[in-house]
Amino acid sequence: MSAQNKRSTMTLYTSGNDPFCHRIKIILAEKDITADIIDIEQEDKIEELYELNPYGKVPTLMTKDLIVYEADIIFEYLEERFPYPPLLSVFPLERAQARMLGKKIDDEWLPLLIKTLNSNSEDEKQASKIALLKILFELIPILKKQPYLLGDDFTILDCSMAVILYNLPKLDIKLPEKAMPLINYAKRLFNRPSFRKSIKM
Repeated sequence: MSAQNKRSTMTLYTSGNDPFCHRIKIILAEKDITADIIDIEQEDKIEELYELNPYGKVPTLMTKDLIVYEADIIFEYLEERFPYPPLLSVFPLERAQARMLGKKIDDEWLPLLIKTLNSNSEDEKQASKIALLKILFELIPILKKQPYLLGDDFTILDCSMAVILYNLPKLDIKLPEKAMPLINYAKRLFNRPSFRKSIKM
């Protein structure tokens, strides 16, 4: 993919610290795609968003050719249009495995994070934190054996995990020493140039 093609005009509509929006920012940075970032709340663009997306949801990506919404569809579009570096395996079996785990992350893990961040009930927040930690601790045996969730390569799943792990301090969660494989995994994710760039977007 030429640098000229990567300079194609794109605008990403986001909202605050929405985890799904943050994941798209990591993808854009990982693939070195230039895009204007618009926070709909800070810039009072909610009405404009509804003109582009009938659901009025973020993330929404506007390109020269079309408007794409829903985080997983935006990822698929970017992965196909900008295939390097790949964030999905080229092998069908591994792609299917990634998509199945990705659906679990999207349908269960990220909503649990959002619920924990936004809950006004201390009991509900505590229960959600415990559930989130249980999920994370179950990943420790995997991360003892390999640097990333699916093996040696950074994938879309690691983009999602970076967002979850980055938000743990906001929940007053500090991983214990016994979770060292998870702690080291988080450090690998946070040290990636794409992640460091994403938190400044």
